[in-house]
Amino acid sequence: MKPLAPKHSAGLLVSLSLSLGSAFPGAAMAQTPPSTATAGDAAVAQPPPAAAAAAATPPAAPAAPDVVTSSEEVPGITVRRGRSETIIDAPFEVVARAVTDFPTYDTFMPHVRDVRVVRRNRADTDVYMQVPLRGSLGVMWALVRVNVRRTPGRLELVGRAVDGNMERFESTTTLERIPGPTPRTRMSFTLLALPRLPFPSSVFSREMINAAGTVANNLRARIARAEAARTQAAASPGIVRTGG
Repeated sequence: MKPLAPKHSAGLLVSLSLSLGSAFPGAAMAQTPPSTATAGDAAVAQPPPAAAAAAATPPAAPAAPDVVTSSEEVPGITVRRGRSETIIDAPFEVVARAVTDFPTYDTFMPHVRDVRVVRRNRADTDVYMQVPLRGSLGVMWALVRVNVRRTPGRLELVGRAVDGNMERFESTTTLERIPGPTPRTRMSFTLLALPRLPFPSSVFSREMINAAGTVANNLRARIARAEAARTQAAASPGIVRTGG
């Protein structure tokens, strides 16, 4: 088999990593561009006294990032597991339904095809999925056994490949209900996805972190859109028909 270029391998790793992480399409987080004002600009347009006093006020602390990513050691190998943490502005039940709706994974995960549930047994669900490779490189596939653990206000999905042509695939998705008047859910996601490709461990480790962050960002975006549509539909008055 012709070896994959590192750039293509990185993209493939992201695609594979989304296979259990409930990844949803969404745009990257916008960043505020730095100011381009110069000292000359400040001399030309001085603010009035009130504005100057306000400007002297210490700036507020920066907002916490939407998604925090990190990595974790994995015993026995040099590749590090990717991890992401985020808070989703949606009820716990809504997020739980999204991450356990396995048959719909191929509708929102890039490059993933032919996703289907092949077996259910109490808390375990076997999910088959494949990622076609470019040209004549074939198809990567995995049969992932997902164990669903539920307790009040908490849901954990632990997935592990039990068959396929990948070296190793493991992921954990944990949801926790956040108490308070506003329904919110804390989510953490970990990922270790190793295709049988000859690249340095640093490449895989970096892609695990990036993919874990993508999973969290895209899930937030998808649920936000769904919740906005639901709220709009609930606020729209129904059409009343009268006989004539």
